[in-house]
Amino acid sequence: MTIRRISLRYYAGYWLVCASRLFKSVLNKLFWVASLPERFSVIVWTPQEIDRYARADWNSWPSVRSYSRLDDWLSVTEKTLVETYFTKGGELLNVGCGAGREASLLARRGLRVTACDWSPRMIAEARRRAREANLSMRFEMADVYDLQYPENAFDYLLLTNIAYSYIFPRHRRIRFLRQAQSVLKSGGIFIISFASARDGSKARPGRLDSLFMKLRLGPPFNREYEPGDRFSGSFTHFFHAEDLAQELQEAQFLIKDWLWDEGYAVLVKL
Repeated sequence: MTIRRISLRYYAGYWLVCASRLFKSVLNKLFWVASLPERFSVIVWTPQEIDRYARADWNSWPSVRSYSRLDDWLSVTEKTLVETYFTKGGELLNVGCGAGREASLLARRGLRVTACDWSPRMIAEARRRAREANLSMRFEMADVYDLQYPENAFDYLLLTNIAYSYIFPRHRRIRFLRQAQSVLKSGGIFIISFASARDGSKARPGRLDSLFMKLRLGPPFNREYEPGDRFSGSFTHFFHAEDLAQELQEAQFLIKDWLWDEGYAVLVKL
């Protein structure tokens, strides 16, 4: 029986792999520590201050430039949902339209599109792109907390880009859903996008969540903090399935389709 000797080159490569894994592990821990200050911002800032930061960030030139490069684009999930639930000729309200990436495609599909956003720079960019494409759409400045449209005005509503998770806190989300109910016609469809927690089902709060829930009882801290509130590039609420379903049903929407892994739900006004 011949015993093959392991070369020094193999040992050198093996230790390089081990060193790389160790280095990545250390970096991950350092990154977690470095992210702690911004994670604490959700317990320090009130919803009004979170809202102020979010508006300034969304209206910044870097954000506008980034979204204006998304030309005529819908994700596979969005395209499938639109083709399934939106028919030509319907009145559509695209809430949080940004630089108009969805609105342009929806108008080309024969929908009568009204698109709104709270960022004046995003709306200006969306209008410019619509003019260049010779598309007929209405773009308006509007706040998701105060949708001032007539009752029963739209057949369809669309809110993408996990924008529902950008609304803080819960009572504001419920208010938004009730306004969406008001502007939709009976039987109208609302496609909504959200950020989902990794495990989906409700689990025990993590250490930071437990700490924040205790801190929020003190006067200096954010009393409206909820487990799932995070700073992840922007302020985002990550939902567990039970919590999101309860909010949607509280606003008296029927959940027609539920794409949890993709972060979408299709709602119907009864």
